Parts: sequence; structure tokens; C-alpha cells
Amino acid sequence: MYRRKTGYIFVETVVAMGVLSLSTLVIQGALRQAILTRAQAQDYTTARFLLEQVAGEQALLFQQPEGSGSGQFPPPYEAYAYEWEIERVDIPLPERAASLPPEARQHFEDNFLDYMGMLRVRVTWQRGGAEFEARGETLLRPDLIWLPEGEL
Repeated sequence: MYRRKTGYIFVETVVAMGVLSLSTLVIQGALRQAILTRAQAQDYTTARFLLEQVAGEQALLFQQPEGSGSGQFPPPYEAYAYEWEIERVDIPLPERAASLPPEARQHFEDNFLDYMGMLRVRVTWQRGGAEFEARGETLLRPDLIWLPEGEL
């Protein structure tokens, strides 16, 4: 007895096309995520370089007062904005100073400055409606901070 197999080739073709379509969507999603991740990594790298630029400019200024500022970067980085702040940070006298020999202790106390400057920089940008930021902070030598006569 001869039986005809009609319709099975069509069903196999439809199932194969469905599997192929599904795998194509998965691959496309993975590529899309890779592109977004690369763009985000590039944004963070750019923000880090811009952050170091602002920190370097502020650290090179001599005897600046405590304060803050903000601004926008020029093209091609106009999507990035920055804020910076400089403040005085008090430093306590180390406890081990008492264990120094009297001559060394006197020299240490004469040259010890009980403060430093703290520079904080924040760079912000937007991508896809979400806001991102990179932050950095560093200590500045005491002679880079200008203090009014009453605060010395």
C-alpha cells in the first residue's frame, strides 16, 4: 500500500523558518546590546579624560580660595557638563609625633600644616534619556589654597 506524505514538507519549512527567525532576533538583540555597551564605555572613557582635564586646570592654579564652579565643555564635547568644588580639609596632628625625639618633634611641629585642599569634580552627560556621571576627588597641597588671614 502506497501512502502519500503531503503537507509535511510545508510544515517542516514553516518550523525551520520560525527557528531561523527566532535565532535572528536573538543575534540582533546581542549585537544591539554590544553596540550600547561600547557606546557607554566610550562615554565613560571620554568623561574620565574630561574630568582629569578639569581637575588638572584647577590643581595648577596657585592660591585659589575655597569655592566652586561649573560649566559646559566646548565642541565636540558639548554633551558633557562639569562641576568642581574646592574646600579646606582639616588634618589632625599624628599621634606618633609625641614619640619623636625632641629635636625632630619640634621640627615636625614647626613645619606641620593642619589642613589641605580637597578638589571634587563631577562630569555629567545624557544618553538615551538617562543621566550618567563620573566623579573624582583629589587632595591639594596647602600652599595651593588661599585662606583669609583669620583662618590661618
